[in-house]
Amino acid sequence: MSEESHAHHQPPFEVPSVEEMGALLPQYEFEKLAAFGGMGAVYRARQVSLERPVAIKILPPEFGMQEDFAERFKAEARAMAKLNHTHIVAVYDFGITRAGHLYLVMEWVEGPTLHTMIHKGSVPVRTAASLAMQLCEALAYAHNHKILHRDIKPGNIMVNEEGQVKVADFGLARPITGEAEENPYGTPDYAAPEILNKGSVDQRADIFAAGIVLYEMLTGRVPQQPRRSVQEYAPLSKRWDELIDKATHADQSLRFQDANELRANIALLINQAQAVSVVAVDEKPKPAMPLQPLHLALIGVAVVVVGGFFALRTNKTDVPAEKETANTQSEPAKPKPQPEKLKAEQTVREAVKSEDSKPEVKPKEPEPEAKKMVAVMPAPEPKLEPTAPVPEMKAAPVPEMKGEPVVEKPEEMIRKLSESDPELVQMLAGFASEWGANEDIDIQPKLRDLAAKYIPALQRNLTGLKPEQRDYLLSEISHVANRETLDVPQETWPPVLKTLRKAYDTQLETMQATATEAARKMRAAQIELVAQKARERAAAGKMEEAKRAEIVAAELARLTAAPSLKALQEVVSAK
Repeated sequence: MSEESHAHHQPPFEVPSVEEMGALLPQYEFEKLAAFGGMGAVYRARQVSLERPVAIKILPPEFGMQEDFAERFKAEARAMAKLNHTHIVAVYDFGITRAGHLYLVMEWVEGPTLHTMIHKGSVPVRTAASLAMQLCEALAYAHNHKILHRDIKPGNIMVNEEGQVKVADFGLARPITGEAEENPYGTPDYAAPEILNKGSVDQRADIFAAGIVLYEMLTGRVPQQPRRSVQEYAPLSKRWDELIDKATHADQSLRFQDANELRANIALLINQAQAVSVVAVDEKPKPAMPLQPLHLALIGVAVVVVGGFFALRTNKTDVPAEKETANTQSEPAKPKPQPEKLKAEQTVREAVKSEDSKPEVKPKEPEPEAKKMVAVMPAPEPKLEPTAPVPEMKAAPVPEMKGEPVVEKPEEMIRKLSESDPELVQMLAGFASEWGANEDIDIQPKLRDLAAKYIPALQRNLTGLKPEQRDYLLSEISHVANRETLDVPQETWPPVLKTLRKAYDTQLETMQATATEAARKMRAAQIELVAQKARERAAAGKMEEAKRAEIVAAELARLTAAPSLKALQEVVSAK
């Protein structure tokens, strides 16, 4: 828990001493008062029975005297105790002391709050991204269990000694209902507009707060309106502004719709950091300022040659005649054909490099020079049909370059993806990691837990059954223990087995439905990220790379398993 003691401030209520708390809750050894605020006080204590450190939060006695509040507190404490996640502070116990203090017993986290980290100095961008992604994982888990936090802020986010986020203080948490609240709650700087305006509230309010926390980590300050760019405080990409803008949009429908979507976008942005620097290095030679006069000279010659080429193409019947003339000439000196060939090759390279060079192919001014080249070309080209410029330029792709690059078939492109497009491969690796880390998608641990409860329940009901009825239960136990397909329920089953199986099937269906929906949302978010990459590449004129990204996005949509390069290769090879 936070070590931020408020020793220099007067407590808002009469906070019991360590000795007084020891008398109220003798099963714990109270060590110190760790912190206090308007909603209560937090102590570090030791749970004697389990010999572990715990944090005990108490609320002012007046809350315990309000029957409605006390009942809601107990209901919410039970809900929070079910949130078993790496990045959420665990709730061990709750109750009310004889002095009327409602209390929660929680996991003790050794480490500072994110608030302390931010105000001690700037948080490196990669650290900020990692902490934000862990926060998103915690929120996604809570939201999938229908719990809102409602007060996400740096002061409620612990960071332990291993650098792991621990979201604390679910004191304002409540079930997700989508209903409006009578009174605004939370901390105003992090509260979504719908909270302040007493509107309908759902998981997107927590996403709004997470976006504000991310901004504060990157800039060291809470945003004001109008919000200033993160680039004013650190050398960051403008995409961080775009991401934060979407996370904190005033319109709920235009925000990220779930925490996993926000996490995926943060992961993509931080993973692209190295790729962006590589692109910047590749682009530096392009201006080639010291060689500009030579380039201009070569381009001028290329335009003349291409102009002559198009003049030849416009009158196809002239080409064989010229070819015939060339074949009947006496053998000339051979130095000239090679430069002409080099010029033609240079022309093709320049044309393929950029579609923008096409309009310069037919300028009016060079046309007279192009005709002179046509008149001169037949004379120096005897007996050189295989290397003559005209046949080679017929195969040049210049006339067909309209923005539709020649692209390999999907199966061939996917097979070579690791060599041709490391950036997409890196994205797929990130997708696979996100998929594996999602506890709602991977239901195997939950299935094991369900089996661990189902088998003892079956065993407890073996007593008193007739032999043939016992056989049904024993068969069911064997199938579950060996992870085999369960038998279809039968009319001859004993009632107790029918009841237990129905409960088992209901829980299994709920797990599977949750996993299916979580997988659908994550896959949709990942496909959109690749589609966005395709649009960015197309806007930059990288049409072949854009086509590759489009194909990857399309093949991701066909997957039924976790995304990975291997999975894509298998799905395209199965076509």
